[in-house]
Amino acid sequence: MIKRVGFLLLMSLLVSCAHHRDVRPGTEGVHKVLIHTDDQEEGARDAIEQANHFCKERNQYAAFINEEKKYTGSMNESDYKNAKTAAKVASMVGGTAYVFGGKKESTAGGIVGLGGGIADAALGKGYTVEMKFKCQ
Repeated sequence: MIKRVGFLLLMSLLVSCAHHRDVRPGTEGVHKVLIHTDDQEEGARDAIEQANHFCKERNQYAAFINEEKKYTGSMNESDYKNAKTAAKVASMVGGTAYVFGGKKESTAGGIVGLGGGIADAALGKGYTVEMKFKCQ
């Protein structure tokens, strides 16, 4: 029971972040959002959300000028994607076994999950999403 509560608390902390932490206010009303991410589409959605929130605080809406998504990792992009997938699968399978398994499964799951998490962190965030926008 304690493991499940801890897991839920950890997940809630990961979800609760600042609303526009990556927005860089610019001159002449042109602002920029710069996101480092594991996934280009997820990063783009996050950038749009942050820009919209930034402008909403000023009773305006975001008008996007430019969007650029690119791979900025240090290894071959295909290798990066494969390694990220393997690390995330290990984390999820290990975490599930840790939480729901018996004593032996829980121990093994914890080791596999931790290894997957370490690998995921070591691979870093391989994509950069940059959007320029104005509040109107």
